[in-house]
Amino acid sequence: MEKKMKKSFVFLPAVMLIVSACSGPDVSTRVTSSLSRGVLAVEQKVQGKAIIMTPNVEDITDKGFNIRYMELSFGSGVPESIRDLAIDQCESTGKVAVFMGNSRGLVQFNTVKAHYECREIQSS
Repeated sequence: MEKKMKKSFVFLPAVMLIVSACSGPDVSTRVTSSLSRGVLAVEQKVQGKAIIMTPNVEDITDKGFNIRYMELSFGSGVPESIRDLAIDQCESTGKVAVFMGNSRGLVQFNTVKAHYECREIQSS
């Protein structure tokens, strides 16, 4: 019985790792996308904060991406440099950046993931 339990403790994490790696966008990305219609990045609230690591663009899809960064303070808004990075990322594809929201890491509260979508430019 004990041998069976040991095997299941090894097998279960392996299955969870494989499933999570193939599951598409992470939970915070899905939540921010579903809760917000978004705001144009050029109109989003920016707040000057000290960034303590180089921002990393990740989880890039045809619809959007995340920017992960670390900051020293808590508050609303994102640093101007993060917003500008998002605008540049979408402009490179001929689209506009829309800020969908952000989330903080559960273990490292100063790690932030800002979620952006790239949308077609609508002409009036």
